[in-house]
Amino acid sequence: MKKYILPVLLSAGVLMCGCEISDDIRIYTPENTASVSSEAENETYPDDSAEDENIPETADVLAEQAEEEIVISAAEGPSESGDANAYAGQDLQKEQKIYGSVQEYLDNMTAEEKIGQLILARFPADPVDQVYKYDFGGYTLYAADIENETPESLTGKLEEINSYNAVPMFFAADEEGGAITRVSRYPAFAERPLPSMQEMLSSGGDIEAWADELAEGLKNAGIDLDLAPVADVAESKDDYIYDRTCGLDYEGTAGTIGGIVSALNARNIVSCLKHFPGYGPNVDTHTGIAVDTRSRENFESKDLLPFIGGINAGSPMIMVNHNIVEAYNADVPASLAPEVHKVLRELGFDGIIITDDLGMDAISLYTDDPYADAFLAGNDMLCVSDGKACYDSLRSAFWDGRISEERINESVARIISVKLRYGVIK
Repeated sequence: MKKYILPVLLSAGVLMCGCEISDDIRIYTPENTASVSSEAENETYPDDSAEDENIPETADVLAEQAEEEIVISAAEGPSESGDANAYAGQDLQKEQKIYGSVQEYLDNMTAEEKIGQLILARFPADPVDQVYKYDFGGYTLYAADIENETPESLTGKLEEINSYNAVPMFFAADEEGGAITRVSRYPAFAERPLPSMQEMLSSGGDIEAWADELAEGLKNAGIDLDLAPVADVAESKDDYIYDRTCGLDYEGTAGTIGGIVSALNARNIVSCLKHFPGYGPNVDTHTGIAVDTRSRENFESKDLLPFIGGINAGSPMIMVNHNIVEAYNADVPASLAPEVHKVLRELGFDGIIITDDLGMDAISLYTDDPYADAFLAGNDMLCVSDGKACYDSLRSAFWDGRISEERINESVARIISVKLRYGVIK
């Protein structure tokens, strides 16, 4: 029988989102720097009942055994081929943890399963292999993952992938409308590309009809999490973010965003407001850092209003940007700044806070460990291109004691709560 070796790392841890604009962006990982196409790519706590000698009982033993490996047979885990078809006919599906309450999940998940839930990873070439090993909270799909599929083939593929995960996953996409579509650009999934928010408003502002069109396309593709709408406001048409905004003032944007969130909630689509605390006139952070010098009063009286509108409408998820917002923290991007996350919680938001993609240039310039640093800053989920690197970092930080299980539980509780509320967990 062929055997597979999985290293046991026993020292413990969109691109706005998803590179919506550029067809050729630079993605940074801790190991290397590479130029890729945004469309083509982009152990547990010891169990009291376990007697497996491979499971260490103290942190000291963990450190001593950091280089050990566990041998897993083909009957216990998928191959390393990266080919989803390699699993056809193999009984590798996990018995998913399906409970009716958040607390039941927290009581019955291993620490490593919880760590996996913190990650929204870029859909990889080997999706089954990765979810089986890491139990990711979800995958983000890009146009290249959808263009050659049909509703039947794609939903079937996602259902199969999901069966290998300990907890049902989010399947996400950036479907903003206009220039940023992942699903509706393909006739197999929608009658036409989804109009932008500005186009929708200029044609009469029928948010309900627009939400129907958006939700139908996503559901045809098996997508339950839309990394949209954009709640930013641009005061000039020359601003980088302008075309992706509502094109309205702050109060008008707040009303529109609240209406969109309510409409998507009614259609059981998880929405994600972005990019907190407001992108404003800043430059594209895919290729460098943006420093926002606006005052705190400016944010409180203007940029925060659309996010408050979305929060009041029941927004389940909000994405934090990578701008350095000097009014709150002049040293690191907002996604790494605890002060920014504190502001969001003080607004009454208790849903999932997620980062913009941590592979963007703006992040790599400020930290050697973006994953642990972003989680410790107050994010619940990490949007990443390299799911394995993120998982390894968080697991290492957990076993090293930098990240506590109590802190992990706080975020996992929010994630599971949203999955239960929106029927991701059925």
